[in-house]
Amino acid sequence: MQGLSHHTRKVRLDPRQPPPVHYYADNLLTLVGTVLDRYGDILTAEEQRFGEFVVALSVSGQRLLARLIGRFSGRPDAAIREDSIDYAEVDDVPAALAELAGCGLIDRSPMMPPETIMRLLTRAELGEVFWELPGNRKDTKVDQVARILAANPPCFCRWRVRRFVGWLRLTQVEVLDLYRLLFFGDRHQDLTTFVLRDLGVHRYEPVDLSRRSRQFPDRTTLDRYLEIAAVEEAGRALFPKRIAERQDGGLEPEERRRAVAALVDRLWDPLDNRMLERRRSRALNRLGRSLEREGDFDGALACYARSGLAPARERRMRILHRLGDGTGVEHLRASIRESPWSTLESDFATRFRSRFRRRPAPMVDLALTTAADRIEAYALDQLTADGGVGWHLENNLPMGLFALAYWSWLFAPVEGAFVNAFQTGPVDLYWPDFFSSREDTCADPLDGPLKGRLRETAHAKEGVANRLFSWQRFTPSVAEAVIDAVPESDLRALLTIVREDLGGRHSGFPDLTVVYGPGRYEFVEVKGPGDQLQIHQRLWIEALERRGLPVRVIRYRPIRTCA
Repeated sequence: MQGLSHHTRKVRLDPRQPPPVHYYADNLLTLVGTVLDRYGDILTAEEQRFGEFVVALSVSGQRLLARLIGRFSGRPDAAIREDSIDYAEVDDVPAALAELAGCGLIDRSPMMPPETIMRLLTRAELGEVFWELPGNRKDTKVDQVARILAANPPCFCRWRVRRFVGWLRLTQVEVLDLYRLLFFGDRHQDLTTFVLRDLGVHRYEPVDLSRRSRQFPDRTTLDRYLEIAAVEEAGRALFPKRIAERQDGGLEPEERRRAVAALVDRLWDPLDNRMLERRRSRALNRLGRSLEREGDFDGALACYARSGLAPARERRMRILHRLGDGTGVEHLRASIRESPWSTLESDFATRFRSRFRRRPAPMVDLALTTAADRIEAYALDQLTADGGVGWHLENNLPMGLFALAYWSWLFAPVEGAFVNAFQTGPVDLYWPDFFSSREDTCADPLDGPLKGRLRETAHAKEGVANRLFSWQRFTPSVAEAVIDAVPESDLRALLTIVREDLGGRHSGFPDLTVVYGPGRYEFVEVKGPGDQLQIHQRLWIEALERRGLPVRVIRYRPIRTCA
């Protein structure tokens, strides 16, 4: 593996030109080589062999495999026609297919459901292959396949299609998924991520990807992660969004309850690893919510009680109230108010079924004098009619300023925080211990001069992707204007609000940021007719008010005309 430069290889693609001939294969080798380097010590022999086979393939084999992986992305159980494989960079497709099949990386014409195979053919081809069945011009392709299956056994259908065209599918899909997990940190990203980087769509901050900072320090951690993922998948099968997708095999209610209880048992014990514990709690919350929707309150309470992640305690309060357990509700309310997991949870505990009356936000009612496609742009035009400048930034403003101030914290080399070179923020960005895990190694930007630091970072990091904000909205020129106009004390107050609850502050900030001159600015939430403040918006407005920062709500009402 010493000859592979997979950690640093970058290509600048031109969308008007084809990529280099070995481009897709290089991306695959980068993924495989990085996993073998970083995780080779915890891979099984079978998992190791997969990577070694890929590296040892011929040039044509590597190029074809990379292309096939791209075609099967998101549909690993699908099949593709062999006669559809035609890539300019693969010199000898038949030889490459034979090589991949010989290594066990693909199956050629494997046993598959006949309807899957027949969907590879056009309507005309189905008529040609199954010529003895009279067609109906009004039939859809689905109707045509159903009619063929009704008239012939599955083995005959596969044999007929095989005489017409071969098909193939990827093998070792689970091992490939594992490599993607170990490289990207999840199984949702794929090789197209390389393309977006190399087209210049995204630029990324360099991060530490050494073995000491890897996401899975040992095989035990990896296996526990995979077990939790399997529980999540089983839970989704038992509680799909659409009842028609339920995969419980027609289980009786009692059998289904036992199946759910078995899943909960696998998530019962808290875990020492912070990443695994968060994922375990999230899986419990999802199971609990599904049980709650189906009226299984005992099961839901059991899930929520074992979770350490919001909104578990909020859901418990709601269920206990529904069951008439006032003592339990008040006990939970006290626990939350004593040690809230988030601002949102604290607010819920305060106002839930109490006589709490929140003070209304400063609000101005204005008449909507004309039809407006975008009410925020209409309001901004009015606010700056006599001078000033403003932007519809929403949360890009506080999160952008926070990112510029705490950039070194966001990309600090914390164990497990960065798992690939395409991350726009750390894995633990919104975790409760984000700050405590870095405070011993990172200097707090609020301890020194702030404005210069913000300007310097905006200039140095312009265009580098950041999970907290968009450079297209919070441009360097906008950042400069805001930094100039807002007093440093107000900037500190704003960043303090964000720091107090980073996970809860990434939504709800007022729509508009308006600057009228040095030291003169305001944040404005705009509401059209019939629109109401959402909880996150109200919490942001209340936090700004407590810090003495200028904020108000403008609510437009339609003009009533006389008949």
